[in-house]
Amino acid sequence: MERSLKLSKRFILFALIGVVALIAGVVGLVLFLQNLTGHVRRMSVGQLYAEIETKAVVIRAEQSFSESASDAKIIAKSGVYVQEGDDIAVLYPYGYETALASITAQESELYAKLELQLKTLNGGVLPAAVQSMNDRIAYLGAKMRAASNGESNESYAEMESELLSLLKERRDLMVSGLSDASTLAAEIRALENQYTSFETNMARTIKSGYNGYISFYTDANEEPLRDVSRLTVSQVRRIMTSTSFATDSENFSYRIVTDRSAFHLAFVASTTSSADLSKRLMPGASYPFTIKGIDGAFMGTVVSEKDASNGILYVMSVSADVKPLLDARVVEISVQNVASGLTVPIKYIQYSNGVPYVYIKSDYGYTPIAVYIAGSDGENAIISARDEKLTLFAGLRYRMPIEEDDDE
Repeated sequence: MERSLKLSKRFILFALIGVVALIAGVVGLVLFLQNLTGHVRRMSVGQLYAEIETKAVVIRAEQSFSESASDAKIIAKSGVYVQEGDDIAVLYPYGYETALASITAQESELYAKLELQLKTLNGGVLPAAVQSMNDRIAYLGAKMRAASNGESNESYAEMESELLSLLKERRDLMVSGLSDASTLAAEIRALENQYTSFETNMARTIKSGYNGYISFYTDANEEPLRDVSRLTVSQVRRIMTSTSFATDSENFSYRIVTDRSAFHLAFVASTTSSADLSKRLMPGASYPFTIKGIDGAFMGTVVSEKDASNGILYVMSVSADVKPLLDARVVEISVQNVASGLTVPIKYIQYSNGVPYVYIKSDYGYTPIAVYIAGSDGENAIISARDEKLTLFAGLRYRMPIEEDDDE
């Protein structure tokens, strides 16, 4: 009896040892398989927030023009909305200044003689009507100088037109005080005809060929930016460091922005490293943003995402009045990215040629699936499948690739 009891106890002891060994073996096998396949998790739904502050290149629908001219009399003020056929400016060719200086010198000499003759005929003073005209011309000249110096918002072109009219009126008034047989009067009329002929033959008026906002500032990027689908990361970065808009000192250049209510913004918001996932956006998604120096908020839709070894280029389409950005090429923006959807940790995302992938459970094991990253907070990311035929859902298993495993 005692021997039987001892055998029973020994059996139980061996059995317990066997169970412990079995459990240890199972645990070891599970750990081994985990190290072999990577950590496995299940997808969950979440919401993340990130703010992207970056510089952006402004792209407008615009036509640019350049005309050879030494001087121009601008008729359409920069920033106004012109209609097709409206006068833009009167252009004068090279050599115009020399010819005009000759006529002006003759004019000054003749009018000095004219004033002296009128004073002689009027007791040593100018006729009251002529003096009044002189005062009006002097007052208008002061207003034009103020407008030219930015001290007045009055139209310089309109005042210039008024001045030319006053000068002609004064000339006619002064000549009318002379005898028709006067040699001086004949010389003045001949010079007036010479000037009229000069203006007709030398000047040419250019007209608008489009409806749109007009600007007389260019930066030579109008043509390269015409096709946004051909933009590159390097091109956008180069524009961001180039000089801003300026007037063309060699030619008369201008732009007409033909779409007054829409524009694009191009910016490099991210590199391909996972550390920059918080700066990635989702193609087709819309995001609120602000522009430094401009009041109000805007909404932009990502119409293009282009991966490159030196960054990720985004192009956003914006429906808003383009006038505040008429003469801006580079602006500072702040994009608010509030994303919700399926959430995975950033370390579970792998890259191939700049495209993010997640290893997802399928009938054939764990398969790398290309994904879009809609947003990130630096630790987790909101994802969706790039292939529209694939549907990702909460509870779906995914794992970390072996080469990126850790001791979590």
